[in-house]
Amino acid sequence: MTTPSAPMPPHEPSHNPGRTETTGHTTAAHPRNGLGITALVLGVVAIIASITVIGGIVLGIIAVVLGFLARSRTKKGHATNGGVALAGIITGALGVVLSIVLVAAGAALFFGNGGSDLVNCINNAHGDQTAINHCNDQYRDKVQNGY
Repeated sequence: MTTPSAPMPPHEPSHNPGRTETTGHTTAAHPRNGLGITALVLGVVAIIASITVIGGIVLGIIAVVLGFLARSRTKKGHATNGGVALAGIITGALGVVLSIVLVAAGAALFFGNGGSDLVNCINNAHGDQTAINHCNDQYRDKVQNGY
């Protein structure tokens, strides 16, 4: 003879964040964290690609925009990775700034070492490859000899 088991307690709603209650069944809500992760990845790549100017600036701007969109999702409760999104914004901005600094430093170095003379010489060559090669040789000699 078996004894009857104790009655089951009534179903308690789930208090876990990220879970929703629907008609007595608990289903997992899927956070939409893709934008934050993408922003962070693009931000890191922007820092690495900042030496290529276009890579740092374009990827950095995209990372910043996606990071802000991801932060918006976090504030609305649709995503759970606000810190990752913020890191994407920061790394993206850092990639843009680093690219701009490298461009400015490169331009200053180029024009400080007679780069404008090279540009003028090449413009005056009017597409003549021999004259362009001569301009490049003159510039290289000037930079190597420091005059």
